[in-house]
Amino acid sequence: MVRILKKIKNSYLEELPIIKIYGAIYLIGGLIGMIAAILMRDQFSEQARLLFSPENCCNFWPAFLQQALFFGIVFLLGLTAVGIPLLPLYPLYKGFSLGLIVALAILLHGPKGLLVGFPAFFFQNFLYAFLGYFVCYSSARLSLSLFELIRGRGKHSATYRELIHHIYCILPILPAISIGALWEWKVVPIILNFI
Repeated sequence: MVRILKKIKNSYLEELPIIKIYGAIYLIGGLIGMIAAILMRDQFSEQARLLFSPENCCNFWPAFLQQALFFGIVFLLGLTAVGIPLLPLYPLYKGFSLGLIVALAILLHGPKGLLVGFPAFFFQNFLYAFLGYFVCYSSARLSLSLFELIRGRGKHSATYRELIHHIYCILPILPAISIGALWEWKVVPIILNFI
C-alpha cells in the first residue's frame, strides 16, 4: 500500500506542471465566460431566464449524449498526430460555460443566484472538467507518441502502450458522465426551485 501511495505521489509531482496548465486554461475560460455574460447580459437575459427555469432542465439522455460527444472528440484527437494543439479547447470551453452560467445567475438573481446557481451547475461541470483532464492528458500522450513514431524517433511498442492506456482511460468516463447527467436531470431542477 505504501508503494502505491508513493507511486501516486511521484506521478502527481511529475504531472503538476500539466495540471497547473490545464487549471489555468480552465480558469481563463471561466473568466472569459464571466466577461461575456457581463458584456452581453441584455442579449442573454431571456435565454438565461429559460436556463434557470426548472421546467427547462435537461433530461438524462441529452445531457449524457452531449458530454459523451465531447469526450469522444477529445478521445479521437489522441488518435491523430496533430491532436495536441486542439486539446486545450476542452478546458477552455468548460471553464467558459461555467463562468457564463454562474455570472448570469448572479446578474439575474443577485446573491441568491450565486448561492443557488453555483451549486446547481458547479458539480457536473467540475466533474466533467476533472475527467476531461485525464482524457486530455491521455490524448496528448498518445498524440505525441504517434507524432514521434511518424518522425521515426518513436517505438511501436511505446505507441501501443499509450493506445491501451488511452482506451483504459476512457472506460470509466461513461459511468461518471452518467452521474453528471443524473445530477442535471434530477438534482438541478430541485435546486433551481429555490431561485
